[in-house]
Amino acid sequence: MKVVSQPLPTITVAMYIEPPFSNIVDGKFVGENIDIANALAEKLSREVRFIYCPPARCFAFLQNGQADMMIAIRKTEIREQFLNYLEPPIKIQHLPLQFYIRAESKIELNRYQDLQPLKVGVLRGASYFDKFDHDTQLTKIPLTNYQQLVDMLLKGRIDTFLEREETITPWVDQKIYKTKIKLAKFSYDETVGSYIVVSKRSPLRNEIAHLSKALKAISDNGEIQTILNKVRN
Repeated sequence: MKVVSQPLPTITVAMYIEPPFSNIVDGKFVGENIDIANALAEKLSREVRFIYCPPARCFAFLQNGQADMMIAIRKTEIREQFLNYLEPPIKIQHLPLQFYIRAESKIELNRYQDLQPLKVGVLRGASYFDKFDHDTQLTKIPLTNYQQLVDMLLKGRIDTFLEREETITPWVDQKIYKTKIKLAKFSYDETVGSYIVVSKRSPLRNEIAHLSKALKAISDNGEIQTILNKVRN
């Protein structure tokens, strides 16, 4: 009698483009976050299905249960209403959030208060730091992706935007980055945990302890650090 193997259960992971952490190359998802998702799925004896979405839509997918999981997410009170956070965090972000301005700009951005009169580009659905996220006095211009942030800055339609430098440099020609864009003196430099999250409307919501145990195992055995080191090198 022929034994037919059963397909492995599938985890649907919502993923937006953020080189070098996640990208689509030749129709295939690649990058640090993809490798981490695959490593966790292998530990759990599951398959992974990645779906591409802009950040805001990715979060919407998790809110309504269309996706199970996202990788490398900052913890906020609002997100905790619809997301479970696996422990431990996959990494601690040490790199500062930089503010970018046009090289020829006369804008002085030396402290947080200097943001008040500016049009600040933000990635729709993203979270930066609590004071900024909750500041309703600032003029924030939500955009869909990093390329739009760069393009709108260069065209003068926004005055500044913020992000970690390693996230932005893949989106800009290096000559343009060195000649047309400069970093403001003000930056936000606090460490922050980066987590794997699971939708509270996903069937996985009943397996949080099991998922966290598997995540801790691949963290303790050095597998996650090997992935992080590979991308850094």
